[in-house]
Amino acid sequence: MLKNYITTAFRNLTRNKTYTIINVFGLALGISAAIVLFKIVLFEKSFDQYQSNFDNLYRFTKRTESPNQVEFDAGIQNPFTLAFKTDYPDYGLPVRTFGIGESQLSITNSIGDLQHFAQRDGIAFADKDYFKLFDYEFELGNPETALEKPNSAVISVSLVEKLFGITDGGYDRVMGKEVRLNDKVDVFITAVVKDPPVNSSVPFSFIIEYEAVKSIFDFYQPDSWNSTSSNANVFFLKAKGVEDSQIEAALTEIVKKYILEDTENTVYGLQAMADIHFQPQYNTYNDAGVSSDFLTIPIAIGIFLILTACINFVNLSTALAIKRSKEVGIRKVLGGRKEQLIQQFLGETFFITIISVLISLGVAELIMKNMEQFVGYNLSLNLFQDPQLIMILLGITVGVTLVAGLYPSLILARLAPVLALKNKGQSALSGNVNTRRGLVVFQFVISQLLVVCTLVVIAQMEFFEKKDLGFRKTSIVTFPLPTNASEKLNPLRNELSAFAGIEKVSFNFSSPLSDSNIGSSFGYAPLEMEGSYDAAYKVADENYLDLYGIEILAGRNFNATDTLDVAIISKSVMELMGIENPEDAIGKQIQSGFAGDKAVIGVINDFHTQSLKEKIEPTILVTYQGYFYEGAIRFEGTDKQMGNVISALEAAWTKQYPNVLFDYSLFSESIMENYEEEANMMNLFQIFSGIAILIGCLGLYGLVAFLAGQKTKEIGIRKVLGASVGQILNIFSRELLVLIVIAFLIAAPVAYYIMDYWLSDFEYRINMNVWVFVIAVGFTLLVAGLTTGFRSLRAAQANPVDSLRSE
Repeated sequence: MLKNYITTAFRNLTRNKTYTIINVFGLALGISAAIVLFKIVLFEKSFDQYQSNFDNLYRFTKRTESPNQVEFDAGIQNPFTLAFKTDYPDYGLPVRTFGIGESQLSITNSIGDLQHFAQRDGIAFADKDYFKLFDYEFELGNPETALEKPNSAVISVSLVEKLFGITDGGYDRVMGKEVRLNDKVDVFITAVVKDPPVNSSVPFSFIIEYEAVKSIFDFYQPDSWNSTSSNANVFFLKAKGVEDSQIEAALTEIVKKYILEDTENTVYGLQAMADIHFQPQYNTYNDAGVSSDFLTIPIAIGIFLILTACINFVNLSTALAIKRSKEVGIRKVLGGRKEQLIQQFLGETFFITIISVLISLGVAELIMKNMEQFVGYNLSLNLFQDPQLIMILLGITVGVTLVAGLYPSLILARLAPVLALKNKGQSALSGNVNTRRGLVVFQFVISQLLVVCTLVVIAQMEFFEKKDLGFRKTSIVTFPLPTNASEKLNPLRNELSAFAGIEKVSFNFSSPLSDSNIGSSFGYAPLEMEGSYDAAYKVADENYLDLYGIEILAGRNFNATDTLDVAIISKSVMELMGIENPEDAIGKQIQSGFAGDKAVIGVINDFHTQSLKEKIEPTILVTYQGYFYEGAIRFEGTDKQMGNVISALEAAWTKQYPNVLFDYSLFSESIMENYEEEANMMNLFQIFSGIAILIGCLGLYGLVAFLAGQKTKEIGIRKVLGASVGQILNIFSRELLVLIVIAFLIAAPVAYYIMDYWLSDFEYRINMNVWVFVIAVGFTLLVAGLTTGFRSLRAAQANPVDSLRSE
């Protein structure tokens, strides 16, 4: 019996090659896309789960509230760790970490010269107990003592290969070797470890003893409870038997005891390791955090794509069922039971599903090996090392077989043999056309839903690019300043200013919209308020406002002789002071949490210091050369001339900093890096909405094929009575139009609700207008029309004699 089922299944599949290919292709496409999406979700959810202390690992966070804003941060004041250890020694072990971004590592080569290497990420300072919390596999060295000595460092295998060229495992040759960080501090290697996994929230490949941070971080204040860097995180290994409520009570007491100012406005929190990756409102190292919405979307799209592929299979199978009605009739006459027929047709579906899954595994692996530009990383199936993926594949195989095969099997199995043998199978199956129409509508609901979502995300991304941020974005290049001594900055400014095409040169702490911001407070005595407002502080020179095109509303710009006693305030600061006219703010005195009180010398228009997810911050500009860590130039010219400008910048910069590798950024590109998650979401929508439409079109082709077969005699009679090809085509186009309009009426409100919810995360957003929905339905009509046009035309041009000769 089984052999007969297999033989019959293989015969039917090879006999109807077109349907088989479409079915296999549609299922493979949907399944491979779903596998990629599910694998992305599994990867994101796997963050940090390799840690043996995962269930007891936490990070301390801080929530500060002022009259004008609430701030969430994982940056913790330096004395916090010692205070917690001293006051609550039995609660667990806190450990400080300080991660840094783009850096330079230098070693002395075989001829005694310094050799420099750029290191984009993975460098951190940590307390000696770091390895008691986090798992690293040591190739050489002792985790208990690796970070005990000042300036000691632990290095990863990949960095050993990069810096020293050692690939044979002889790591003993690097023990004790010195590495210079950012041309400022020398550290020595005490241990070699394997690289941390990609799915780590502490992705450090070069870990240095914590106190060495003072050599490179000018703002390091070891005893200050008023100074915080967002890079300074404190992780915590909770002791056994200690409840979270006990720790939360201890954190409240720490605030009362040590935070003498703003006690009521500061709240420490405890963030589980499992939550760090999914709460991006708190900073994460390498900005790797994603919102929970980012995981919901791939899961939903993956399920929709599989359902779409199953519906496509059902439509094509029921269209093919007309040809198999006689086979069913003969089997029933010869004693075939309904259950046997269902088993046979389900077996055929299972066979197609298995082929599709096998093909999809290869396609999915190919996609995952080349998707870094879309989601920021590559993956691999690792099928036999991933039990979750195996379970998902088994679920997909069984689920697709049942969902796609059960309905066609039931339809064919219950076909009356008398009707089938009298060529009435087509009529008997006609009652199911509404079901097929409903399935096609569902397919187009999914397709139009994804198209609308794609268009909205694209429109929001374009909004990000075109929105006036209050400053100039184009033709500006920024670059780091390793030191801010006058003997370096003055020659650099003079040489750059003399180069043709460079209009302005500015030295500052950071660009207007940057991750490097200084946050502090300000007050205004006439307000007689308790507490103070929060503000963003920008440290800038006299060319900053001109270079970035920030508008001065009243007063004057900085000059070379100004000090920290004066400030330029933004319009938002002026309004918080209760002043309406910018001219009235000039000369007023503000209390500042950043280097003392200041006299207002100017008022500028508001500009964005953060992404468009956030409100415009009140901003105060001050000038102080000791805080100049970034340079910027503005140029005018063609793209070719821009290359010359960059070369001139590199030559002038290298002349002043010969022991530091040159680096630069285009300001406009740096701004768009703030929307990396949205860009990845846009890529996902574009790719998978295209796949959904393609699968939907295959299903639509199946429906048209079914209708063409069902209406063969009707079309023949109409043509004999004088109907034109256009009138015949109208039968199919009317059907198509109705189905798409019904799908649109369902998809439009759902898409509006979903995307309005997504856009609510942005303080500045587009307004969804009717054109988004018009374009979506128009695009769907166009694609659907092209898909069905050929099959409909062939049916309309058929010779009526062929369909009526037996009547």
